[in-house]
Amino acid sequence: MNKLLSTFIYIFFFSVSFGQINKSENKTYLNYYQDVAVAEEAVVNGRYVKGVNQYQKTFAEYPYNNPIDCYIAAQVASYAKDTANCNIFLLKGIRFGVPVYTIINNPHLADIFSSINKRVIDSCLTIYENSINKKTRAETISLFKQEWKLITDLTNSEAYESDGHTLKRKYRSTWDSLLQEIIVIINAYGFPAQKVIGTQNGEDSLYQINPHSSYTLGLFLHHGNAWKDVGAILWVELLKGNITPQMYGTIYDGSNEKKEYSDSIIYFAARECFRNSCKKIVKIKIKKVNEDRNNIGLCSYEVMKMKFASRHLYYQWREKTDRKPEPVFDFQCDFNFQRKI
Repeated sequence: MNKLLSTFIYIFFFSVSFGQINKSENKTYLNYYQDVAVAEEAVVNGRYVKGVNQYQKTFAEYPYNNPIDCYIAAQVASYAKDTANCNIFLLKGIRFGVPVYTIINNPHLADIFSSINKRVIDSCLTIYENSINKKTRAETISLFKQEWKLITDLTNSEAYESDGHTLKRKYRSTWDSLLQEIIVIINAYGFPAQKVIGTQNGEDSLYQINPHSSYTLGLFLHHGNAWKDVGAILWVELLKGNITPQMYGTIYDGSNEKKEYSDSIIYFAARECFRNSCKKIVKIKIKKVNEDRNNIGLCSYEVMKMKFASRHLYYQWREKTDRKPEPVFDFQCDFNFQRKI
């Protein structure tokens, strides 16, 4: 019975995936991420069925679905006890780069995943392997390792001016050179992240196994002044779906040359606001903050805070129950864990 179900899901998944690609011809991936934000808002408010339906609708309208979104959608479907959609989202996720290791280490997904026919999973893995640019992946990881060695060999005071984020002149040429190599890759193949080079597999990087790829993110952040050279390029990449709003916003927030509120952070793409002065600014300008976030495909600031709170609660629960850390990803979103802490 499980084999029949898996075969049905496999056939349905691919007919939906390839049969509705043309629907996205006049859309950009900004629309995709704005639609995903609608699903996220439903999820953090406990409306799991609505969230699943939104993910399902959004995924069907675009030929590429971000693996993090597929992974979260599968988890939400498991909360809603929607095994059929959970299977479909898992297969989509594997096809777009969710590591199997990540799935089998998620207590909500492991049992559901084990019921899927291995041949179906292998077919999805083959599609994923054939979709990424392995040459570009190798080049990107090589640059990442060069940059990582540089930043770890230098202390913060050695590399940066007294402000802590502006590179000293004698190191600018090195980071400029690495940045130019990344720009060449972007212009030729697209921003080297999930869609282009796949996800982190834990064997060729210093990171955990994750359904995302941030090999080059550190280079932009450590450079500090990259935005003037790459801002316009990254916007185009966002519209193409080659870079996520989270990466785009984090690079912008980490740059020195940008417009500002009265605080250095604008999108809060990587973290929420902690300082009292910052909280005051956000409270006054919350409408503007949310407009700016929506304009790059991020959910509202309030939803983002709920996502982070849910994730932290989940990790606390996991640590207390079995002390087995789950690979980090965008967010955990089950508020039921509040009753277990």
